[in-house]
Amino acid sequence: MLGKIVSFLKNRRIRWYEPKRAALHEQCPCCDYLSLPERGADLICPICFWEDDGQDLDNVDVPSGPNHAITLRQGRNNFHSFGACEKEMVKYVVPDHERSKFTHQPRHL
Repeated sequence: MLGKIVSFLKNRRIRWYEPKRAALHEQCPCCDYLSLPERGADLICPICFWEDDGQDLDNVDVPSGPNHAITLRQGRNNFHSFGACEKEMVKYVVPDHERSKFTHQPRHL
């Protein structure tokens, strides 16, 4: 059985995902910074570390699977409180002093 698994993994082709456009022109639904090259592709926002599963302000109270089942409302509140969608992600986000490199377009619920 182990031999079949190893053979399968060796013969698998791994495709690297690259967004169609590299420019950061899409707004993160969690922090409202223009920090994503496209929406709904499960890309992670460098500003707040929200994984963009396509949810937006019309579904703020629906748990997000890729984001450990927190809601977008919780993620947004967390970002305003401590700078990341979740406390555990603070160490990975772009620091405050570097956020000026990104455009911020605040939206309100």
